[in-house]
Amino acid sequence: MPKALVLLLCLLAVSSVALQIAFAQDAERTVSFAEGAWNAEEWTPLRLPLHPEVQSFIQRPDCLGTDSFTEEQKKQALDNVLLMTDTGTDEGEFEVVFRIGPEKGTAPGVFLSPTYTGEELETGIAVFVADYTMAVWLVKTNPETRVTEYDHLVRLARWQDPAAEHVLRCRYSNSREMVALQVDDSDVVILRLPDHEINSKVGIWGCHGTCDFYRMTIRSGGTLPWSGAPPEAQG
Repeated sequence: MPKALVLLLCLLAVSSVALQIAFAQDAERTVSFAEGAWNAEEWTPLRLPLHPEVQSFIQRPDCLGTDSFTEEQKKQALDNVLLMTDTGTDEGEFEVVFRIGPEKGTAPGVFLSPTYTGEELETGIAVFVADYTMAVWLVKTNPETRVTEYDHLVRLARWQDPAAEHVLRCRYSNSREMVALQVDDSDVVILRLPDHEINSKVGIWGCHGTCDFYRMTIRSGGTLPWSGAPPEAQG
């Protein structure tokens, strides 16, 4: 075979691989939580360690959600519903479209990089959005009591209309040991978490009252910035 042809074939092969890598980096998928539109086999329900069983989201025609919890359920921390999936990358981004709901104290959210034993959540990063704030917590389990504990990391003093749909965006990076967070058009919050390893698992978390999750978009790489830039350098 002529050397020129061999070189040409090699160049074509390299170009093909480069295009596949570029496509993978830009690829994204959207999961609709409407009835019949999502694959339950790709999702794993989790529970807090002291819960006797997992709590399940309610399937509504256009979304997954939670209804009101009783006072007894709240006392036992049973007003927490978690559903996890694997994004396939520890350098990625996802966004969730959700509605907070009318009940006082309702705080739907997401979790990132969980560790778990069976169906029990051990550790993770939780981001909750109520009508008055976005709050970020480091979740951990007391090894002796098995009680779930929350270390407060940061919160935004920001109003979200509980009747409107909102978008929560989360970028995460194992190599940077960082997460970037934004609700709607808020400033981007950056956290560095060297003591918690970032992995490819993420999920939705219904908490304290009625809320709805409509869809999640997952992409490799990400678009949220890791630092600020002058306006002419953005975009």
